[in-house]
Amino acid sequence: MRIKKLRQMGIAAATLLLPMTAPAQPNFVVLLVDDAGFMDFGGFGGEARTPHINRLADEGVSFSNYHTSPLCAPSRAMLLTGLDSHRTGIATIPEVVTDSQADTPGYALRLLPGVKTIADHLGEAGYEAFMTGKWHLGRGPGDLPDAHGFHRSFVLDASGADNWEQKPFMPFYEEAPWFEDGQPAQLPGDFYSSRFLIDKMMEYLEARDRQKPFFAYVAFQAIHIPVQAPREFTDRYQGVYTDGWDALHKQRYQRAKQLGLVPDAASPPEMHPSLRPWHTLTATEKAHYERSMMVNAGMLEAMDHHIGRLIAYLESTEDLDNTVFVITSDNVLRREVKFPSADRSPCTGFWQRVG
Repeated sequence: MRIKKLRQMGIAAATLLLPMTAPAQPNFVVLLVDDAGFMDFGGFGGEARTPHINRLADEGVSFSNYHTSPLCAPSRAMLLTGLDSHRTGIATIPEVVTDSQADTPGYALRLLPGVKTIADHLGEAGYEAFMTGKWHLGRGPGDLPDAHGFHRSFVLDASGADNWEQKPFMPFYEEAPWFEDGQPAQLPGDFYSSRFLIDKMMEYLEARDRQKPFFAYVAFQAIHIPVQAPREFTDRYQGVYTDGWDALHKQRYQRAKQLGLVPDAASPPEMHPSLRPWHTLTATEKAHYERSMMVNAGMLEAMDHHIGRLIAYLESTEDLDNTVFVITSDNVLRREVKFPSADRSPCTGFWQRVG
């Protein structure tokens, strides 16, 4: 197998695995992480253990000038269509659309008629297309993936939802709207988002037409709020974040220089103004934020673990050597960090949950 080398900066990692005599139609797997920064991945200097993502980056090609939208739905619309988000009809998200934007063409909050997705185009070339995960591009008649080129799909049409149960994560939503093949769907009782999305994708791939190439799109809920991870992953980060974000800021900057992600002469970025100096926090606050960072890393590692299961599955079906993987993130938003109220447990609240 001939392997091309790639190291991706930005908020993404990608791989290209092609045999020396590749068939004309390789398979494509797009793995979309939600809200991850480029140094969140282990291979780019982060603390989370992401060996499977690292492998794909090390054996493939990495991009060094990655750009994305600051909002998830526009990013996803552009990723799936190759068009500017305004031309797709999804220039913002339903949660923040203004009265002046509503009902104008660029803010239809659904893919406009005539806008084709990658799945549409690949379908015309003989591919089967499958999707699992966050859609967030509309759920009205003709708006779900089954109407946009995907042969099978199990998707969430919301900005986020609980990772353990079928319930919403913010008051904007009355429910967690999951759909399979365009119809309302119920989650299984043992649901955990990263595991389920890979399980469902492997189910679709197992039942596919083996005479056709495939396009598989997995849009994870990790690491969008609520940040939730199985305890066995979170507990691996005991002590990693004890010194707080001041130390983490310096460590990541040094690792970025070592990895060649920033020039040696570059000045370190300023700390975000919402982050108080670590030494000014109380012991209770430090414990809360340390645990929060542990859960965040655990959620990334859990996602990577299940990506490894998908890679192993494709290896078992002898599809891996003819599959192009792309791993990226939709956007990174700077959020005001606030400590929970005194009557709420800092480590087991809705926004942060360990299984």
